[in-house]
Amino acid sequence: MSNRTPAWGGPCPSPHLPPLQNGAIPLAWHKPGRFAWSRVLAWTCHEHRITWYELCAAGGLFYIRRFKGDEMKPKVAQTHAWREAEAWAVWLALLSGRAQ
Repeated sequence: MSNRTPAWGGPCPSPHLPPLQNGAIPLAWHKPGRFAWSRVLAWTCHEHRITWYELCAAGGLFYIRRFKGDEMKPKVAQTHAWREAEAWAVWLALLSGRAQ
C-alpha cells in the first residue's frame, strides 16, 4: 500500500513495519477470546496497511493482536500471552522485521 501523507498534512503517527529480515521468527497466531477486555499499549499503522498489530495487556499478561483485511471487518488473531518484558521484546522484534 502507499505511504501517503494523512489528511492533516503531517507524517503518519503510527509505525509501519519494515520488510521481514532473513530468519525472522514466526509467531504462532490463534483465535482471539482468552480475555474479555484488553488495554492497547502500542499499535502499528492501520490506515496504510492491510495487516496491522496491537500490543495488548489484560489480567497482568501481554500479547499481540493481529488484524488482516478490511478495516471495518478484519480477521483477528492473537499470540499467546507473555510477561511484560517478554511481550515488549517480541513487539520490538515485530517492529524491526525480526518477527512475523
